[in-house]
Amino acid sequence: MKGLLLSGFLMFLTGAQVFSQGGLIKVTGKVSDITNGSPLAGASITVENSKTGVKTDVEGNFFISLEAGKSYNLLISNIGYTSKIINDVKPSGEGNDPLNISLEHSSATLSSVVIRSSPRRESIASLYSIQKNSSSISDGISAESIQRSPDRNTGEVLKRVSGTSVQDNKFVIVRGLNERYNTSLLNNSVLPSTEPDKKAFSFDIIPASLVDNITIFKSPTPDLPGDFAGGAVKVTTKDYPVKNLSQLTFILGFNSLTTFKPFYRQEPVGKFDALGYFDNSRLMPGGYYNNRGAEFINLTNDQKIAITKQFPNNYAYQAACSSQPNFSLSYTGGSTKVLPNNNKLGLIYALGYTIGRRVIDRTRQEYETYGILDYNYNTVSYDMRTITSALVNLSYSYRKSKISLKTLFNNDFAKTVGLRNGMNQVNPTSPFSYKSSNSEGNGNGIGSAVLEGLHGLAKSWTVDWNASYSIAWRWQPDQTVLAFHTDPNSPDYYLSLSNENSPDIINAGRVYSYLTENIYGANVNATKLFNWHGQPQRLKFGTANYYRDRDVEVDALGYASLNAGFGTIHIPESKGLNANNIFTAPYIDQYRMVVANIGTNSTNYTGTALLNAGYVMLDNKFSDKIKLTWGVRLENYDQELKAAGKPDISLKNLDLLPSLLFTYALNPKTNVRFGASQSVNRPEFRELATYRVYDYENNFIIQGNNSLTRSKNTNADLRYEYFPSPGEIISGSVFYKYFDQPIEQTNQGNDVLSYTNADNANVYGVELEFRKSFSFLKGAFFNNLVFYANGAYMKGSVTFDTVSYNSPMQGQSPYLINGGLNYSTDNNSLSFNLLYNIIGPRLKFRAIGGAGKNIFEKPRNVLDFQVSKKLMRGNMELKLTISDILAEPFTWYYKYQADPKKLEYDPSQDRVVNTYKFGTMIYLAVRYNF
Repeated sequence: MKGLLLSGFLMFLTGAQVFSQGGLIKVTGKVSDITNGSPLAGASITVENSKTGVKTDVEGNFFISLEAGKSYNLLISNIGYTSKIINDVKPSGEGNDPLNISLEHSSATLSSVVIRSSPRRESIASLYSIQKNSSSISDGISAESIQRSPDRNTGEVLKRVSGTSVQDNKFVIVRGLNERYNTSLLNNSVLPSTEPDKKAFSFDIIPASLVDNITIFKSPTPDLPGDFAGGAVKVTTKDYPVKNLSQLTFILGFNSLTTFKPFYRQEPVGKFDALGYFDNSRLMPGGYYNNRGAEFINLTNDQKIAITKQFPNNYAYQAACSSQPNFSLSYTGGSTKVLPNNNKLGLIYALGYTIGRRVIDRTRQEYETYGILDYNYNTVSYDMRTITSALVNLSYSYRKSKISLKTLFNNDFAKTVGLRNGMNQVNPTSPFSYKSSNSEGNGNGIGSAVLEGLHGLAKSWTVDWNASYSIAWRWQPDQTVLAFHTDPNSPDYYLSLSNENSPDIINAGRVYSYLTENIYGANVNATKLFNWHGQPQRLKFGTANYYRDRDVEVDALGYASLNAGFGTIHIPESKGLNANNIFTAPYIDQYRMVVANIGTNSTNYTGTALLNAGYVMLDNKFSDKIKLTWGVRLENYDQELKAAGKPDISLKNLDLLPSLLFTYALNPKTNVRFGASQSVNRPEFRELATYRVYDYENNFIIQGNNSLTRSKNTNADLRYEYFPSPGEIISGSVFYKYFDQPIEQTNQGNDVLSYTNADNANVYGVELEFRKSFSFLKGAFFNNLVFYANGAYMKGSVTFDTVSYNSPMQGQSPYLINGGLNYSTDNNSLSFNLLYNIIGPRLKFRAIGGAGKNIFEKPRNVLDFQVSKKLMRGNMELKLTISDILAEPFTWYYKYQADPKKLEYDPSQDRVVNTYKFGTMIYLAVRYNF
């Protein structure tokens, strides 16, 4: 029986012909209420002057099978709505873009009116009608727009959305605010933080090809999580394929700083590295693992030396083969089966594999004052990266219900070798040369499964629910750091080792770090549609719950010498010592070297968090011009952190979070919106955990603060929207945010970063968006040419210990600009995109106290280009992408000027402390549909 079920499932996965329906082509679409964007279940779609037809499902979606090579007029109708005819629908074997159709409520005077439109015009008009009548202040991007962009992952897609930018190529910044002020959802389930040292989700782990749409909500509403003040980023993956899918994509990537250039690697080379997974070669030796912490230091000296010999001597690095082009291969398959009674069964699945290299050249400098240089280091990092991903979405619609199972898996595996050289002159009378190396392997990934249902009930009630499980992990076994330096009186290089009571990572260390987090979620929502005074209304209420469980284990070890006594010994390279043999048995015996636990950098903690929330909201439409969305959300959050040898931390908050959005339609094309709301921002587990992490690349130490408290935020928005014609928009927003006790990452001085609650802060700014077609010019070319631009300008101030600083919040940029020029033929056979992005000088880390200084990040001009062409009757697509054409460096600098209005880098008064480049990327992609 099990074999029969398995073989049947494999046939379903691989057999697109199972869902074929002769020579018919499926045309799909969605029918919505133009007033509030609600899907219209049970709407009729029929071929004009024919009996052929179907009805929409509970989500307003439909599939209708039509013959290729013919032209059809489709009549869309629903009781209580004005009917609409979509002219000249031509089914194509290449696949049609979904038809997005909006219907208006009918009146006595319009009861016999039928509106006619074209497929392209109606889909564009519907998209902006939904945005115009949305119950939230939000911006989004569709699968069609994603397909036409040069973006390979969701992190790159997000920087195209109005008012957003992306930091470090993966963290989304909304309205210039730090990534900590965002919340992330995948298929309606809350995502865990993928970073061990911050609250942030790394969106580069979600391939763009698997995304159906992305929406960024910029103002809280009661049905959204309350923990955001910047944006709630909702990513929805694909479910019902428009046509039978069997698609193979091959990509070659060329990097201007890496491809065909020298490369270095370091041991160990695991058996599964090429697949992106660790084997046992990096595990901690059992002799030490079984005697960790206080037990090890109490062993005899001979026992400690014997166990130290069990650690591999894997500090040497060697030249590898020159870097070949990066390589990516992915396959997407699936189909949709239309069953009797208009039921549907849909499957989409995808597998992906990427392997590549990247070389980063970095200069790190530190200044005691403007005129005193402490050190100047140059580090070249050699990254090898392997990514494996998989997605399986299975959906079934029947009558007025839908059940879906959506799963996503992504594993990002990277190995890095860093080689550093430079000069240290902290003591100006005794400067010395410095060289070091770092080797680390990182396994970073996420798995997500969501079971969700949507049910249409009697009397215009709908109920939706989901149960979810997500797991995120970041494993870094056996990071190794080794440093040599000269003596002021000798050119010879030395290794310095202290006694076992004061080991450190920077001279000779190794770190074993494991983080795993689970999130279990459950949500139920009920919606009631009704009329009041002749206007459509909507009542929605529900509950949202999740439980987080994080386990972190970090063992930081430093090599020490039993000969060091109360000081430090220096072991010269001139005696034959080097990275190839330094920790072999003869030298361990000669210098009586032992490993020792570094207590400040080690931890073993568990963190749990339970959220129980309930909400109620109303969409009240008082007339054709006035609409009010309002309600309240109640959240109870219970967070605990227990670390070995540290006091337990317990934070409990019960927050009542009201919100409202008032919309006034000046005319059928213009809205004015006003929104007000309250939200929260909670500390992450890592921010509360007081252990230290050494960031080798940037030469910083990051430590937590167990006294952090949650921040409460008040938000206000005023927005003007004008939709001159379908597909075009002009909008402007003014926003204000007040933060009570916001959490800021701070520069403590001496290369130490931490976290602190400020007293309060405020941010205010404006956003502008413009999208315009060139169809006013004559010619078919201009009909398909679109220019768009969006930007934001922000200001603010922060108060620490009653002292107000007229400067941005930590992580905030004063401005950001996105722009682009897009051309696409009607059948998408040829398209090109030219895209531009820049963010203003970002306050990377805030200085408080006398030791640290404000660190800013310079603006970068980012220019991307893409051109794609379909061949072989649409079965093959060629795509050329040039990403980050200008390849400007990432630059951090100390701001020594006292004038808060001058944030830009001034070479006459400021100092660069960190600069690095990733290079220009060129991608050649071939996609073939079988």
